[in-house]
Amino acid sequence: MQIAFIVLSIILFIFTVYIGFQVAHATGKLAVTTADYWKMNAAAIVVAVIVSAVIAPWPLLYSAVIGLLAGYIVGLKMVFGESTGPWKAHDAAFNVNRSHRETAKRGGGEERRARRRAGVSAPDMISVTDSKHNAKRNAR
Repeated sequence: MQIAFIVLSIILFIFTVYIGFQVAHATGKLAVTTADYWKMNAAAIVVAVIVSAVIAPWPLLYSAVIGLLAGYIVGLKMVFGESTGPWKAHDAAFNVNRSHRETAKRGGGEERRARRRAGVSAPDMISVTDSKHNAKRNAR
């Protein structure tokens, strides 16, 4: 009986981590500022606590709540695209998410997230128009 409970709990945990990650990808695009990001994390924790209180009679579902919360927090970090708070230390210690660390260091992540939320494309980094001046010399 205990082995079946453990196996089902692990399967449920893995499945709900994936679901939490997908939910974060869907809702995490609403976070533009770091304050929004931390509010969404806090809201996820509050929801997890409330759901834990509701499912208290069914211990097998505890792993589902923990899996959803873990998947959501990690998925939200990945969608946010910037190392903030304790993630800075984590990313630096394990040398992961270099682009997230660089975005946090140089700034500009907030403008990128605001553009993404508004549905505006990123600005062009090079000119793609052919100017009349030196057009033949520059054409290849």
